[in-house]
Amino acid sequence: MRTITIIINELPYKNDKAWNALRLAGELLNQDVKVKIFLLEDGVDVGKENQAAKGKEYNLEELAKKLLAKDVPFVARSTCLNVCGISKEKLIDGVVEGRMSDLANLVKESDKVLTF
Repeated sequence: MRTITIIINELPYKNDKAWNALRLAGELLNQDVKVKIFLLEDGVDVGKENQAAKGKEYNLEELAKKLLAKDVPFVARSTCLNVCGISKEKLIDGVVEGRMSDLANLVKESDKVLTF
């Protein structure tokens, strides 16, 4: 089975990049591709619980929870979480903290890496 790592760098509702990344992850799962998500920089906010959708027609927290329920791992870089003031308790259940070395391993083990 092919593996694709998706790196999300953008704030959840700044634009539609994070939404498109999570939608793509769902479609890849439907095509029997193993997907892993790494949240980096402002993208760590995608892993935050109780997000405000700010008038958007979609909710990234709900989409992330659906992917987590399908065993898609979500890793948020711990340094970025600290800089953004997001504690472990504020993360969606199932999102784990990781380091740059974890991202390096994901990249090494993946057939492709996509960045949003």
